[in-house]
Amino acid sequence: MKTNLLRVVIVLVTSIVFLLGCSGQEAEVTAKPAPLVQLHEVVKDTQPVIRRFVARVDALSTVDLSFQVAGRINQLADRQGVVIPQGKLLAALDPQDFELALRQAQSSLRKAQSDFERGKQLKQDNYISASDFDSLKTSYENAEIAVENAQLNMEYTELHAPFDALITNRLVEKFSYVQPNQPVLRVQNINYLRVHVNIPEQIMRAAVEDAPHYQVYLEDKQGNRILDKSGQPVELSYLEHKTEVNSATQTYQVTFKLPRMEGVELLPGMVLTARIEIDRQPDRAGWWVPLNGVDTSGEQEFAVWLYDPANQTVNYHPVELGIIRDQNAQVIKGIEAGQVIVAAGIRELQNGMKVRPFDSEKPVL
Repeated sequence: MKTNLLRVVIVLVTSIVFLLGCSGQEAEVTAKPAPLVQLHEVVKDTQPVIRRFVARVDALSTVDLSFQVAGRINQLADRQGVVIPQGKLLAALDPQDFELALRQAQSSLRKAQSDFERGKQLKQDNYISASDFDSLKTSYENAEIAVENAQLNMEYTELHAPFDALITNRLVEKFSYVQPNQPVLRVQNINYLRVHVNIPEQIMRAAVEDAPHYQVYLEDKQGNRILDKSGQPVELSYLEHKTEVNSATQTYQVTFKLPRMEGVELLPGMVLTARIEIDRQPDRAGWWVPLNGVDTSGEQEFAVWLYDPANQTVNYHPVELGIIRDQNAQVIKGIEAGQVIVAAGIRELQNGMKVRPFDSEKPVL
């Protein structure tokens, strides 16, 4: 009886051991392998951000020139699209009538001056009254004013370039009779040119706040930077910007200044490409990581998975982001250069999970 009972116990123990062994083997066989991930070492990026935008060249100002007196035009710039240096003659009226008016005013002045000088002596000798002397004095002063007006009218018969003027349009023809303030020529001030660029709000903030050091160049249609006659890239300088955002495009208009240079054929109305290079300061450049390595599905708004090479595990780590560009995210807080994060394959990760780094040179088993 005891022998049979012992045999039964041994059989049961053997069965249990066998079952435990089988379940262990099954668990070992069905256990999932560690996830395969791609790693990325965090490095500081000090390369400039390069952006290209459509740039429109504009004159400093556009002015319609006119005479202040009426007359017939006998001189007029005969070519459009040329630059007239500052102070050079652009147009002139027939001066004959104005010359006659000036001579008449000068003649009246000489007579009024003579009467006034004679009146001084008569006043001293009490031959004329004070009121008569005042009348002579007034006539003399009015004659002086008439001469000044006639001289001004003579000057008004000529139009001179108020600046280095590009003639864009002749609004009248030579020998036309024009009235005062009637536009005659349309000219543009090209002492320096203005270049308008519409910059997105995000880049505008980065250029003004995060990286105030930047350079702006112009590129031609082939993507080459425009060079001056010495072979150096033509660099623009900041002039002004609008603080009102374009509600349709969410962009700001920024205007840059371009001095007029020999050998650089740029005219108002041309459309080019502005190349903006933003130099980030080393202490504010941040750390750049692949955008695919940023986890937005967890408790925090943004996080990365730090990789521990000692035990090949990963841990969830919150971070703060700056700007995003070219499928990369700028981490401004939360990690340091030299750390390693998971750049791809973050979907199934958990804290403390063991992972397998992906090696492109080795086959995946």
